[in-house]
Amino acid sequence: MQPDDLSKLDLSILRELQRDASQGQKELAERLGASPSTIWRRVNDLEAAELISGKVALLNAERVGFPVCVFVFVDLLRHEQSIRAAFERFVQETPQIMECFSVTGAHDYTMIVRTRTVAEFEHLLMEKILGHPSVRAATSQIALRQQKYSTALPI
Repeated sequence: MQPDDLSKLDLSILRELQRDASQGQKELAERLGASPSTIWRRVNDLEAAELISGKVALLNAERVGFPVCVFVFVDLLRHEQSIRAAFERFVQETPQIMECFSVTGAHDYTMIVRTRTVAEFEHLLMEKILGHPSVRAATSQIALRQQKYSTALPI
């Protein structure tokens, strides 16, 4: 299933689930004016086509004790596949790294890191990130305030 193959109902389902994935099939059906069986079938089809990759609860990072948000820009030592693979394994194994992107431009990777304190971030940066054998350099910017956060794609 490609994006162009999506019906108006499919798009409505995706928008609703992005807004609130905890609503049940019956409630979703009522909201969208369709039968629960139709909604169930379409949601299953969207999941099978991997347009829906999972359903999670989004936590308030500050309220659960992770108020420090840092953007980290990483430069690798070299660009060989084995170096990149080693760094990407490290990223997958480090829970404080919330997101990581291979990027164009001045750096090789951009990461979003969440920690409890600036001291905890400093330890992660100095000991683990900069201490990793694949990393040549890293710079960081601590977020002062978040103006927008959304997980909803504008479909």
